[in-house]
Amino acid sequence: MESHTGTAGICTPEAQWDEGRGEFSVDLLPDADGPGAAVMSFRTVAWVGLGASGAVTSVDVHDIPVQVSDRIPRVEGDDVIGCAVVDTQWLWVPLGTGPTARRHAGRADVEAVVTGAGLARLTLRFLGEAMKKPRRADHG
Repeated sequence: MESHTGTAGICTPEAQWDEGRGEFSVDLLPDADGPGAAVMSFRTVAWVGLGASGAVTSVDVHDIPVQVSDRIPRVEGDDVIGCAVVDTQWLWVPLGTGPTARRHAGRADVEAVVTGAGLARLTLRFLGEAMKKPRRADHG
């Protein structure tokens, strides 16, 4: 599949991360609850990157369905913070410029809300086996 990326996000999307429950969500675009929004759910491997302060630095979701990736348009330019970026069915959402100190990884139930403008909301609910202590990131 050809590499492509998603629409520019809201100025600075605020990610919600509850480590105790293994739940993540972020609104990337307005109208996630609007009439044209489509909710797509699937289960796959994902991880939430966390900085030294505990702030979310990025989210990675592997093996996203074509029905999701095909609805995420390209981003032009270098400013990808808060944007959905897709390459070979792998979704990456960078949410900060700081280095990733550790990550919470595992299988997760994923809910993607897509509008005509692209990925509007992303929610992850990690499954029980993913609730182990987060690992240090292998890279910054």
